[in-house]
Amino acid sequence: MQGKGIVPASYTGSYFRLVWGGHLSDREFQRYATLSWEQAQANPDVAMYPEAILQRVDDDWQTALPSAAEAFVYFASTRYVQWMLGQLGAPGGKALEFLADYLMSCMPGCRTRRRTRSGSTDYDVLCSMEGFEVDFRSELGRYFVCECKDWDKPADFTTTAKFCRVLDSFKARFGILFSKEGISGETRTTDAAREQLKVFQDRGIVVVVINLEDLQSVAGGKNLISFLRNRYEAVRLDIRQAQKPR
Repeated sequence: MQGKGIVPASYTGSYFRLVWGGHLSDREFQRYATLSWEQAQANPDVAMYPEAILQRVDDDWQTALPSAAEAFVYFASTRYVQWMLGQLGAPGGKALEFLADYLMSCMPGCRTRRRTRSGSTDYDVLCSMEGFEVDFRSELGRYFVCECKDWDKPADFTTTAKFCRVLDSFKARFGILFSKEGISGETRTTDAAREQLKVFQDRGIVVVVINLEDLQSVAGGKNLISFLRNRYEAVRLDIRQAQKPR
């Protein structure tokens, strides 16, 4: 931003880490500098957040796999997340898609693409995992999808079933439903919550639901990786909330 799309080789910081470190060529680095400046000019309302600019360029700058030491590190800009939470409810539903895309991209090894289209389906956020083979993420599969519902009511059975069919269409084993008001039948005895469990039992697909309260927890610093692991195991192992002793 300071160089208005031009970053001299004498600069340290990102140039030193990416170009001198052998991850990007000078030409590619300068291309991203130009793209970033163009996006800042086109989107002045979010230009103060570097994360927002990175979301609006391609992800080919991600050229290294995460190390073992990074496996459980999760860092997201709380200011940016809180700002995006304030945008929920805007027409078009894009705010929740940008938020879901950002939160997933902060997980080491997770590469995301927003609003991707196949021959028959639109994917809100398409995710792919790279580099991890030993923890719960190894069971997620190479690709999975995030569906975003910025609604003022819980997602119902039809929404959940439709999302499951999308996952089944390209043999995904995992999906995340970002629904501001959660899903209907949270007790898992009726409607969408029951479908969530049945879909795993019948087809081996785990659907995790993230609601507004969960997003606010992440905005407050909660580790999304641990969050997803607990939600994944709750469906995968049919873990019920422990009852308080009498």
